Amino acid sequence: MLDLYGKKSLKKEESTFTPTDDERERMKALEHERGLAFDKFYRFGTAAEPSIVLDEFLFLGNMQHANNNDLLTRFQIKHIINVCDIKLRQTILDNFNVVHIPMPDEPRTNIKQHFDRTNELLHGYYEKKERCLVHCAAGVSRSATIVLAYLMKYHHNTLKEAFFYLIEKRPQIWPNEGFLLQLIRYETELLQTHEIPKKNIDSIKDFRKEENPIETLVEFEHKHEKDE
Repeated sequence: MLDLYGKKSLKKEESTFTPTDDERERMKALEHERGLAFDKFYRFGTAAEPSIVLDEFLFLGNMQHANNNDLLTRFQIKHIINVCDIKLRQTILDNFNVVHIPMPDEPRTNIKQHFDRTNELLHGYYEKKERCLVHCAAGVSRSATIVLAYLMKYHHNTLKEAFFYLIEKRPQIWPNEGFLLQLIRYETELLQTHEIPKKNIDSIKDFRKEENPIETLVEFEHKHEKDE
């Protein structure tokens, strides 16, 4: 959007990143839970290896993990999605399938525009039964946001369910407030297109932890086959 002087107007951008009262309350609840998880992370120390999000498929880590050829080989990782603004070492680029989507870890970064692409990439790797590492600089904000979007889209979970699940797998996740807001709005879109089942709608504002907050894609598909 340009103003009379040909400069981009910030008015629309500012309104886009301004949460409603409901969104603000949900952000506070999520931030509270991730704060508790962060305390746990600092008590037990930094993970030397990437976090296993989904067995034999999806890993979440940092720049050091992604640049470690031996570690990637040991975990049988074939694909890497790099969402930080630094390229990986050439030897990694030569030996692995690397998709680089550079972006800054800032609240006003439009990370949501990349969800469709990263979701399709990840789902393609899943269908081929090939392992993928999603990473940013620290494996905390950008890459965690990408993984949460995937869990919501293809595991049909609310943000709350995906968030609690990922905290268990990687307690140090900490998407910045702008990314949290975009995830909340992405969830709204998925609910409107019924990609998150209607049965989950009532639980969105209930941020109490559930014993089993996530079902795998296979479990979801099997359950709905029985329903049909």
